[in-house]
Amino acid sequence: MKMDKPEIIQIIEQAGFKPRRKGKSFWLSCPFHEDRTPSMKIDPEKQTFFCFGCQTGGDSISFIQKHYGLSFKDACKHLNLHEPFKINSEAQKKKTLVKGFREWETTFRVELTDFYRDFHAITRDLQTWEEVEDFEDDFNLIPLAEYFLEILTNGTDQDKYNLYKRIKENE
Repeated sequence: MKMDKPEIIQIIEQAGFKPRRKGKSFWLSCPFHEDRTPSMKIDPEKQTFFCFGCQTGGDSISFIQKHYGLSFKDACKHLNLHEPFKINSEAQKKKTLVKGFREWETTFRVELTDFYRDFHAITRDLQTWEEVEDFEDDFNLIPLAEYFLEILTNGTDQDKYNLYKRIKENE
């Protein structure tokens, strides 16, 4: 069963504020900082608020949390939302996996970029063949690093995932 949150305009008005309509949105002098002119935009379509002054934003629950200094659980009680939030474990698992993949992607891109930059910084000053031979293995890795960077920069998510699987199999 999905829990429906109360309308944000109603919650703000019940808290004693009077937002003014301007076009599709409502505006309010922000209750979370000193505000001479209305800087808080309330979007009834998205059921969100955002203050351009103090950068505070959220939904009806987070408004109650911030306004009354309540925890999430207490704000839900304040709003008479007694149904517990049901977390779809499959969706949560997928979200965790995607987050881990994106972290790997970022870390791997940084490692490749650092290798590429450091390699070129070191090798541009080589003057003898003996010095070049010391970096022979690294010279052979440059095309592979460029290929991987190309996938991470311009590849599809499927290309990136295939690269991820390939790298993990060889670890």
